[in-house]
Amino acid sequence: MKLRWSQRALADLQRLADRMAADDKPLAAQAFVEAIADRVARLEEFPLLGRQGRLDDTRELLVHKNYLVSYRLRADEVQLLQVWHVARERRG
Repeated sequence: MKLRWSQRALADLQRLADRMAADDKPLAAQAFVEAIADRVARLEEFPLLGRQGRLDDTRELLVHKNYLVSYRLRADEVQLLQVWHVARERRG
């Protein structure tokens, strides 16, 4: 299966990395993004790796400590929908 990042998921990831970099942690921000990308890449081979999501037709994968990625499966594609901290309220 191929991966497709939604604009929202990419914006979420960028916002999180920018926040880390602004705290004078640019290397940590880069490592954070790389770790999430590596973890998400596993979905290409194992699309059911995550658990059933709270919303119908979605799944959630823990990608880095307290961060989840929401995704859904469509035909031959894994659509990455959102990156969020488990303590925060998700957007609909």
